[in-house]
Amino acid sequence: MSIPKNMTSRFYEIDILRGIAVILMIFYHFFFNLYYFQILPMPSFFWMQQSFGVITILFILIAGISLSLAAFKAKDSKIITKKFILRGIKLFSIGMFITIVTWIYPHNGFITFGVLHFIGLSTILAIPFLINVGKKQNKMSWTIPLLFGFVVLALTPIIQKIHGPLYLAPLGIHPILFYTLDYEPLFPWFTVILIGIALGFLLYPNGKRRFDLPSKIQNIPNILKPLSFLGQHSLIIYLIHQPIILGILYLVGIIDLGIF
Repeated sequence: MSIPKNMTSRFYEIDILRGIAVILMIFYHFFFNLYYFQILPMPSFFWMQQSFGVITILFILIAGISLSLAAFKAKDSKIITKKFILRGIKLFSIGMFITIVTWIYPHNGFITFGVLHFIGLSTILAIPFLINVGKKQNKMSWTIPLLFGFVVLALTPIIQKIHGPLYLAPLGIHPILFYTLDYEPLFPWFTVILIGIALGFLLYPNGKRRFDLPSKIQNIPNILKPLSFLGQHSLIIYLIHQPIILGILYLVGIIDLGIF
């Protein structure tokens, strides 16, 4: 099935927002590494990330918007289902690779269900909210994922009071003595994915901008192209940025990784 040209173009504002999130992530992890190795205390200006995960929220929100846009492009429900199942398995598998790596080093607090595990599983779970976008979108379509998002959020306090085996960690249920370096369970984080899907339906109905950009920025300004580049390659940057940061800090003698 051919896809109209206006359905294949990227919305550069999405890439720019993701690029901003990438920079904030790198900046945060640089200081987190210094804190983890007890070199410096965590700067106070990161309190919103530490308390509410605002950088993570930005990434996941954009992921939800991107799911809606990808569904608009695919249109056919069978194509959407197959595409998103494969995409979800791929991301979840990369997340499991990170689990293995962090279990080897640093081991203490290895990542059990981090952001890639979450986005991978959520990509599959979000399919029921996306398979009908091939039809002419109803003006109120965005309310359905938003409503379910609030249901997930409302159930979260109940889920968080439950303790159980580690294999229930994806839901937000885990042993009492549980520690991990990165943890985004479905309750409450699936809410953010669903809000992102709702925003995609609302702001980009049928895969087109609801809003008009000023004539001067119909095309991406040159000054913003580096941010767009980072946003388009966020996955590979996510995978390599921590080893690079740790490697630099180790080579300049700031931290001791304790592996040799």
